[in-house]
Amino acid sequence: MYNQTSYIKLTRPFMARDMRIYWADFLASYAVFAAGAALWLTADSGFALLGLIFGVLAAYRCGSFMHEIVHFNRKKQGEMAFKGVWNLLFGIPILSPSHLYDSHLEHHMPDSFGTVRDPEYVPIKNRSVLGLGEFVFGHVLGPISMVALRMLLNPLIWIFPALGRKLMDGKGTALVINWDYVPTGMQKPTGFDRFAILASTILLYGYLALLVTGTVSLIIAAKILLLVVLSMVLNGIRTLVAHRYINYDGESVNRQAQLTDSINLVGNRFFGGLFAPVGLRFHALHHLVQTLPYHNLEKAHETLMRELPEGDVYRSVNATIPQAMRELRAGYTVTPIPAT
Repeated sequence: MYNQTSYIKLTRPFMARDMRIYWADFLASYAVFAAGAALWLTADSGFALLGLIFGVLAAYRCGSFMHEIVHFNRKKQGEMAFKGVWNLLFGIPILSPSHLYDSHLEHHMPDSFGTVRDPEYVPIKNRSVLGLGEFVFGHVLGPISMVALRMLLNPLIWIFPALGRKLMDGKGTALVINWDYVPTGMQKPTGFDRFAILASTILLYGYLALLVTGTVSLIIAAKILLLVVLSMVLNGIRTLVAHRYINYDGESVNRQAQLTDSINLVGNRFFGGLFAPVGLRFHALHHLVQTLPYHNLEKAHETLMRELPEGDVYRSVNATIPQAMRELRAGYTVTPIPAT
């Protein structure tokens, strides 16, 4: 049983986005990230390791706000103000401005979800443990490497645009999982987005200058890079159980199939929040109603579970983290539903 009208009606009370929660959450997370990074870079072994752990978890949480930002309404000044500050404090310094993730919206489109046109979907069901490990690290190192290469080439590409099309073929302009995805340019960059790309490019050259001149040692640079990469590895592991990866057959699917291919991670709230922060553990609900703000996802989920009748398809998309990991290796039995 699938009833989109009921889902919208039951979740409507939770649609309001409270930007005060966004600001408090992000700024607190950013403070923990900065403190953890400082300990990691300056303290002795025991405290340094503690700083690394807290720094990685806080960086992961800060980075996860990118997912919310992509779904912001560009016409709302409060949301755009948050986007600007997030980019200035976090996105631009790690060379990942939020514009690089705008392609995420195509992941929600029924005609591209689970196909080669989906930037965030690859056929990883039934892969070996080594294959899953390859996916996680490829998910981290591949897109970031391509983005860095693109930024290095940006000065030339801006002068000779054809060079970018010839050398990169659109690669490095979006943070993606699916390497077959070709950026469509559906999400046009704003003036701030262009500024963020320019600022990130200048910063990359600045970082290289600090290394070449010896102003920053290779050890310090490696420690900073390790902290950022580990936070991205966590996101790569989380991505393993964001979906069931059963629809990768090149065919478009309907909204019900998009829902049944997605997973809510239920169970322990604390560990679930660490593993999939900023609402990412309710990924199936997010696909069901993508306009719900992250701070209301749990309330909306509880309402749906309480009010929906037995046999509703929404009840089949919930799993604990261990269950989702086991099922990823064992394979799922849900039958994909074609578009109608």
